[in-house]
Amino acid sequence: MSATGKFMTKAREEGQMIFTYEYSSVGSSHVNKGIGNQDSKKVALIENGWVIAAVADGVGSCKYADVASSIAANSSVQVCIDEIKSSGDNCDLLEVIEKAFVQAERDIDERSQSENHLITDYDTTLSLVIYDGKNATYGHSGDGGIIGLTNAGDYVKITSPQKKEGVYVIPLRAGKDSWIIERAEGEFASILLATDGVYDTFFPYLLKGHPVEVYIPLIRYFADNNILKISDETKDAVSKERDNYLNSDSCASITDDKTIVVLVNVDVQPTVKDDAFYAEPDWDTLQLEWNKKAYPHLYDKKDAVSEDEQASKQKPPILQRLLNML
Repeated sequence: MSATGKFMTKAREEGQMIFTYEYSSVGSSHVNKGIGNQDSKKVALIENGWVIAAVADGVGSCKYADVASSIAANSSVQVCIDEIKSSGDNCDLLEVIEKAFVQAERDIDERSQSENHLITDYDTTLSLVIYDGKNATYGHSGDGGIIGLTNAGDYVKITSPQKKEGVYVIPLRAGKDSWIIERAEGEFASILLATDGVYDTFFPYLLKGHPVEVYIPLIRYFADNNILKISDETKDAVSKERDNYLNSDSCASITDDKTIVVLVNVDVQPTVKDDAFYAEPDWDTLQLEWNKKAYPHLYDKKDAVSEDEQASKQKPPILQRLLNML
């Protein structure tokens, strides 16, 4: 399984230092089918100290999904660089990101026409963020997405997956009416972007509808500098350790391509909450609650499956060994 991992250089602006690390590998389902990595990523540190990052996931059923995702990520980031460079720090970032999405869509269309291919063979998602070490302005189309860790120590689901009928991904080609381009509320110590192969693991179905839906022990491992402890001396080790984890048996349940980009302002230490906030969820109880909602008829019979048997169903495998790595 091929993988690329990279820890980029740091950027400094007004005392804020942003480190970024990134990872991408082809999923086992694609390996088995002889398909390459259809995810793409692009990260740029610009002169004013801001970071621009994008991840894109080519729709698996499309013949040129990898081409589309590469164009989307690279084109959108380049537009942002050019616009900010020409207009200065005070430019309207919402307008900048809209221009970036428009250009990415246009570039993909032009490629399909130049190759005499159907545009439907070039569908991709796109998530992009401009991060200044505190504020995050973003654009989003499709599944996957962006998560933020606030200075106060809370994890914010900045974007939500876009799917038609809960199944079919809404691609970049769906146009402006489908794109979400906004400024995230709050001040962020770190920002994480991921395609759906990784993104979905941060939101296990057993936590859906609960006050905190994100799997905190997992995302903290990737995004909280209280855990990362990034410095010039540790940055390579931090990146390698997370690369190894994503490419290990612990993540074997992720069969889709795995792509992640993390932006960390190391001059901000997010507030550490009480231990209960970071505790491993009670998966047995959560599974039992879910089973009762999904199969209520089983619990209306005298011979219903015992609660212990129901609770023993498989737990989310993604982090069963994580705590041993911290």
